[in-house]
Amino acid sequence: MKKTPPGFTRTLLSIAIPVTLQNLLASSFTLIDTLMIGVLGDMPLAAVGMAGKWTWFLTIVFFGFASGASVFIAQYYGADDTAGLMTVGTQAASALFMLIALLFPETVVRLFSSDAETITLGASYLRIIAISYPFLALTRGGGTLLQSTGRVMIPFVGSLISVAVNIVLNALLIFGLCGFPALGVQGAAIASLISAIVNALVVYGAGLAKKTLLRTGLSALRGITGSFIRDFAVVSTPAMLNETMWALGNLMYSSVYGHMGTGAYASITVVRTIEELMSVAVMGLCSSCAVMIGGYIGRGDIPLAKLCARRHVELVIGISVVSGAAMLLLRQPLLSLFGISQAVREDALSVLTIYAFEMTLRNIPAILVMGVFRAGGDTRYGLVIDCITLYLIGLPATAAAGLVFRLSVPMTYLIMYLSEDVFKCIAYITHMRSGKWIRPVI
Repeated sequence: MKKTPPGFTRTLLSIAIPVTLQNLLASSFTLIDTLMIGVLGDMPLAAVGMAGKWTWFLTIVFFGFASGASVFIAQYYGADDTAGLMTVGTQAASALFMLIALLFPETVVRLFSSDAETITLGASYLRIIAISYPFLALTRGGGTLLQSTGRVMIPFVGSLISVAVNIVLNALLIFGLCGFPALGVQGAAIASLISAIVNALVVYGAGLAKKTLLRTGLSALRGITGSFIRDFAVVSTPAMLNETMWALGNLMYSSVYGHMGTGAYASITVVRTIEELMSVAVMGLCSSCAVMIGGYIGRGDIPLAKLCARRHVELVIGISVVSGAAMLLLRQPLLSLFGISQAVREDALSVLTIYAFEMTLRNIPAILVMGVFRAGGDTRYGLVIDCITLYLIGLPATAAAGLVFRLSVPMTYLIMYLSEDVFKCIAYITHMRSGKWIRPVI
């Protein structure tokens, strides 16, 4: 058997590197916000982290919709129709989330904290950032369509420009440099809003100018048939539910940490910012894996699809080991960048140590669900396993550890990760080896 599929390295690098760089820029966006807001203190940092969870929830819903749609695009089936449905679906989700955030911002933040000052700060941030949701929908939907068809540089350039805009505006509006008012948390929200608008304008401006799939837009809806909608729903709905249920569970995790105290939530906000930064290479591999496997299955070459899956899993394991070692070496210097209290720093340091050793167990399920199974047309298995591990094992164990037994933040975090990831790895590796994830949608 061939060691790697033909053109594997070339295709992987052409997709994974731009997507990794784009994800790195997106993570840098969050990192910069966290660093700058952290200067204001633990409470503003926790408040923005809590309010930002609502935006994060929306982006995961987008990702679920996009994951299902990308199966059709990657397997060269119904790309134009899928573009139309992507436009409608993501905008509908953004409108709903924006309406809730604008009408009930305090209620949203109260899900994560009972501290009145934290709720007020978080709500002031959420009211402004909610206006960016339609633009985030445009960027997410357009970026997915472009990446699934190999046009990865346009979303990358959009992210690069938006991060630059965000850095400049954060400095001006949070701290009041160059004569601008010092708006603190609200300044960060305004900077993020403007950056989201800029990103959407760049992605769609370039995408339309270069005659990409974005030109189809809503006009593609005229050619959609009932059979296509049924096929799309069968494949896409489990992926959307998978990401939505996973995101909802993570909101519940955040609520546990929020009710453990503002300091606990501040430490988790810092940790998750660094986690996101460390996961960008794996997300890039998920994208390259999905495009390659979808292409092989679309052409009927099942053996190459299986071989491609194995090689990507091996790469993820190698990257996770190296990244974990790097985390152990760099965790202290990284935390020194954040203007957080000593207690928060100590908790974050312990949690990052746990994450460094657990990284491989966390990343294997990611590549298998997002990169392998969905590209193969199997969007249901991940939904079932994720719901079982999250709602029947992980959440009850974490809530008991943090709120009933009052364990420390690091111990609660360890229980949260291990209670899910060990079972997931066993279930997903077994499923990959079975080959039952290969279900062509053509």
